[in-house]
Amino acid sequence: MNTEGLHVKVQSRDLKLWYGDNQALKGVNLDIYENKITAFIGPSGCGKSTYLRCLNRMNDLISSVRIEGKIEIDGHDIYDPSVDVVAVRKRIGMVFQQPNPFPKSIYENVAYAPLMHDIVKKGPQCDELVEKSIRSAGLWEEVKDKLKQPGTALSGGQQQRLCIARAIAVQPDVILMDEPTSALDPISTQIIENLMVELKEKFTLVVVTHNMQQAARVADYTAFFHLGDLVEYGETEQMFVNPKEEKTEQYITGKFG
Repeated sequence: MNTEGLHVKVQSRDLKLWYGDNQALKGVNLDIYENKITAFIGPSGCGKSTYLRCLNRMNDLISSVRIEGKIEIDGHDIYDPSVDVVAVRKRIGMVFQQPNPFPKSIYENVAYAPLMHDIVKKGPQCDELVEKSIRSAGLWEEVKDKLKQPGTALSGGQQQRLCIARAIAVQPDVILMDEPTSALDPISTQIIENLMVELKEKFTLVVVTHNMQQAARVADYTAFFHLGDLVEYGETEQMFVNPKEEKTEQYITGKFG
């Protein structure tokens, strides 16, 4: 795997996670590279979404979870006891499977977090950030004349792009996407895939997908998870054309999943 000249943005070492007595991650070692798209593939229940949620400490919200190992972002351990979880989540945006705009206007959906975190002040500064974020999410021309209308009135694909704009607005380093197009139609899916490729110019993207064709289309690197293990990780094209592990080949060719 050629990683020369690439900066490791996120690094996990021997990451293990349990839900109660059930071990969901079994010592995952993974380097995620800056300004690249990394896709996580694997059958349901294999640990890919669990791993994704470790990256912004969302699993902390589940009382039965126990985590061992280390995750570093730019060399800083995000599970260090001195680390502010809110600051971690500000640096790492999240886009979920189902579009989930706030029950507020389109403008307020994007402005809410930047105002709360004192990134901007109300007025022209906030207006500029909202426009820039919505433009970055490829939605501006469709909503510029209806920013006061509720975000929930948009179509599914537009709602998901609004959620991406909302994630971009706090100027994160990393954007996590948990099956961001699984609830969308093919045209909206294509728009979001094109958007992902544009966004990697400014952000590091990590995407969980059940759609292997999507991983093949957009991801620079792909990680294949199975039963809590990271089975194989490498450049997407190489993995899909010539996987190193037999289990990867069986999954990609549809022998299980």
